Amino acid sequence: MEKENLLGLIKGVPYVLGLIYTDAAQPSVQAVGKALGTVFEFSTSFLLPVKLLNEKFRLNFEKRIKEYEKKLEQIPEEKRVEVQPQIGTPIIEKLSYTTSDEISDLFTTLLANASNADMINTAHPAFINMIERLSADEARIISYLKYNIDIEYCNFIGYLNDGSFDRIKEHLTRIPNMTKLEYPENINAYLSNLISLGIIQDHIGEYKMNENIYKPVGGIKKLIN
Repeated sequence: MEKENLLGLIKGVPYVLGLIYTDAAQPSVQAVGKALGTVFEFSTSFLLPVKLLNEKFRLNFEKRIKEYEKKLEQIPEEKRVEVQPQIGTPIIEKLSYTTSDEISDLFTTLLANASNADMINTAHPAFINMIERLSADEARIISYLKYNIDIEYCNFIGYLNDGSFDRIKEHLTRIPNMTKLEYPENINAYLSNLISLGIIQDHIGEYKMNENIYKPVGGIKKLIN
């Protein structure tokens, strides 16, 4: 692309890329401009160019755009498509103030999928609201699930002399030990939220045949107290 055309592209996306990148002639910057051109045009509704004049805001947004840029570079050039404003504009808005790296990773992954002809069908606008309802810890759990299909858990029930019982601990898992959660004591609330969002399902009453799988879970005594 010629320099004059590139400058026109930047002007067409209200100078957003020009405010972020010092060298607008980089191929990677051109790729971002092509993918997000229309999205940035619609982003003027929330005054993005004006917000970028704030140094703290600009540095955070620059970090997020460059995270997206790296994911875009992994998509073959012939598979890259322009992101539809319906999904791209709200994602850009969320990224503009997202400070959590974990939440940002989910947003930029969704944005990259919307930029990929082979993955665009997986980039549904509803996922934006789902991500917005996640905490950083819940995003870490989702990252854990990329490599682990199931979350084994144990329920501890105490039976009393009068025949009644008391639930001592429910849904005790190894998640707090396997991931670096900021608030591990909230694990049950996290799991409940992920279930309510339809991200995971609780198959209560189903067990794996190999009981040894549950021994590490049952051995976490410090979480029962």
